[in-house]
Amino acid sequence: MSLRPVFNPSLYHGESKKGNFFEGWYFKLIDRERKRSCAVIPGVSLAGKAEKPHAFIQFLFGKEMRSDNFIYDFDRFRYDKKRFDLHLGGSRFSSESISLDLASPENRIRGEVRFLESFKWPSSLLSPGIMGPFTFVPFMECYHGVVSMDHLLEGQLEVNGQRWDFTGGRGYIEKDWGRSFPQAWIWMQSNSFSEPGVSFMLSVARIPWLGRSFTGFLCGLLRDGELLRFTTYKMARIRTVEVSSDAVRVEIAMSRFLLKVFARRTGGASLLSPVRGSMRGRINETLTSEISIELYENGRPVFKDTGSDAGLEVVGELKARGRN
Repeated sequence: MSLRPVFNPSLYHGESKKGNFFEGWYFKLIDRERKRSCAVIPGVSLAGKAEKPHAFIQFLFGKEMRSDNFIYDFDRFRYDKKRFDLHLGGSRFSSESISLDLASPENRIRGEVRFLESFKWPSSLLSPGIMGPFTFVPFMECYHGVVSMDHLLEGQLEVNGQRWDFTGGRGYIEKDWGRSFPQAWIWMQSNSFSEPGVSFMLSVARIPWLGRSFTGFLCGLLRDGELLRFTTYKMARIRTVEVSSDAVRVEIAMSRFLLKVFARRTGGASLLSPVRGSMRGRINETLTSEISIELYENGRPVFKDTGSDAGLEVVGELKARGRN
């Protein structure tokens, strides 16, 4: 088994897996005028004897609040062992571009969109990617990676005869792999703020591990070309998580910083999710949420903005309240 994927999380991790394994990459695209949005999710499902291994591409229509799932035999999935470059059917995915050729009874999608000026999550030998040292913790049900926090888009897709021009828009790439998604989680992301180059992502999850569970979180705020990281392993702590039928509020404290996040819940579409490698779970994701962020340093406000066209998932019951 190669150790290369450990230190480059964007690579495929399933080379030696036979069952109870999934892996998926998440490409989000927003056009310049913020009139078109979509998420493209290629992946693989290995459920052992429970079902035949297969690959898939899910396509989430953001504004239309619907989705489609394109299924492929597993042998149509090919990957490069040294760099992030996937081929699935007639489509191709990498950190530089996506090329789509998708057909179903309901949808026909094809075209190419290139990614320019990508900001990658910093990586080091002891902290390879967003999970930091947790990358090396065995037996976790789900691992997470961020391939690009923000990049410029160039190109277009033809979607059911309509031209979706993404040139000048913004994109984002992340991924997950393992056996199953967490017990409960909140995930949100936007890079459609009033100031170009600002990108934000947050994931809070109740994570089962060795018969117990713990709440972990990953959060990044990119602004002015610098990434501020709020994570469990950087000794950040969650002060508040509040979820209602129409909103999510989270507060995170770390050293001299306090981050306040408010996300508005909106309607979305159903996506498949992994359960012990099988894509038989169902979750709801929207691409029409709004995320308001306030950042304080030593009690002084230093950043405030609202991101539109935000991705948001709220699954299960997750509530936390810590000390001030």
